[in-house]
Amino acid sequence: MGGAEAFTHDFLPLFRPVPPTRAGVCRICHSGPNDRGDGVPWPTCASCKRTTEDLYGHTEYVVPISLTAKNTQLYDVLVRKNDPNGTSGRRRRPDFLAATVTHFFQKHGRCLQGCAGGPFTVVATIPSTRTEQPAEAFDTMTRVVSRVGALAGLHRPFLLEVVDTCAPVLANRKSHRKAFRIRGDRLDKQRVLLVDDLFVSGAHVQSAASALIEKGAAAVVALVVARHINPDSKDPYSAGIWRESCARPYSFDHCCLCDPVRGRGTSKGRSREDFAGEVS
Repeated sequence: MGGAEAFTHDFLPLFRPVPPTRAGVCRICHSGPNDRGDGVPWPTCASCKRTTEDLYGHTEYVVPISLTAKNTQLYDVLVRKNDPNGTSGRRRRPDFLAATVTHFFQKHGRCLQGCAGGPFTVVATIPSTRTEQPAEAFDTMTRVVSRVGALAGLHRPFLLEVVDTCAPVLANRKSHRKAFRIRGDRLDKQRVLLVDDLFVSGAHVQSAASALIEKGAAAVVALVVARHINPDSKDPYSAGIWRESCARPYSFDHCCLCDPVRGRGTSKGRSREDFAGEVS
């Protein structure tokens, strides 16, 4: 898909920077941990801890393109399925999502591949589990990935299939080892890029990752358009992450894996005590 950078330029105000792993930032989902005190230097948040338990396996690598929150335009695009309003006229939601994923992968494909241990051999998308709506022949992210030149040839539509009896479990933001079944042969030694639109609790992503790993995948890296965060959370780390994100300009030049300003282990990283003091 050509012109992705020019397309997304009109929509930069919709995006919010995603912090890299550091003290006070969950090493999986890049939100604020509120399950502290276990002595782990880079802990997971309570949500990620919960959604990675009792599975065959899970991914340690969830890479959001942006943060989002309710009452933002990006949230409306992803959840309410609104079309974004650009400065150059009306733009359609699938065009926006495809351009976003294309531009990000052009800039950070190597970052993602580094997590997987090499180039991706398979691209998968997570089917909708919303039982109150009729199933679409081609869900949104399937259509989006099919328009991303670097990923379309690796995409295996319907690789993941929802097990209907597990859909209510996922709806309650709980993972389930058998929530998805894999169509086709085993995935031995395959490096899988799992693409989804919104990461909330992680139940869908981690349940899908577990199914892929159980089928033989050597690595699973999740690329999500946005990680939902609650700026009104009682946890000071989540509130502080959102405040910091809103104060920084967004750029596709940096991602949560290669941010040179606030990266893990840099001299500019702050301690958890510093971070909590800032938002208390």
